[in-house]
Amino acid sequence: MAGGCLHNDCMILKTERLILAAWQASDWTAFRPIATDPEVMRYITGGAPWTDDQIRTFVDRQVKLYAERGFCRWKLLPKATWALIGFCGVGYWRDEPDPEIGWWLARRYWGRGLAMEAAQAALCDAFERTRLARVISVARPENVASIRIMEKLGLKLEGEFENGGVRLVRYAIGRSQYYSRAQPPHLARDG
Repeated sequence: MAGGCLHNDCMILKTERLILAAWQASDWTAFRPIATDPEVMRYITGGAPWTDDQIRTFVDRQVKLYAERGFCRWKLLPKATWALIGFCGVGYWRDEPDPEIGWWLARRYWGRGLAMEAAQAALCDAFERTRLARVISVARPENVASIRIMEKLGLKLEGEFENGGVRLVRYAIGRSQYYSRAQPPHLARDG
């Protein structure tokens, strides 16, 4: 199964309810309603919607990152519909040297445990298949839902910092800390 990739050798990740797949450049239009929703963007931009150029740039960056490094902020597709409902995975935040795990979901999918389900699969893939040494996650302190996911994943608070006048927290986990936790969930892969 190609899973939205340009090549047949592209893998996808599967969870109980989700498919995590690589992006195609044309996916930006399906992602647009999510990136322009003020509630989704509340803890990202203070509620300001992304422009079409920002959305295209994000998607193009994921396509390039997957092609170059074998990981990205996977697009999220429910198994039942295969409609794009958000993203979850590892990319890079600003100029941070460590890869950063992050997630966004369309508002109507909040509160169902899907972000946690996707984040577990993406983190497992980051350490097992791509062999990353360390993963961080960055959020605004008031984004309690995302911080709760970080903590459930085993990431530990490293500290607070400021970027562009916005207070943020950085959580992190290394590969050894990841493997010293309880047995990680099994990850199904295709490709």
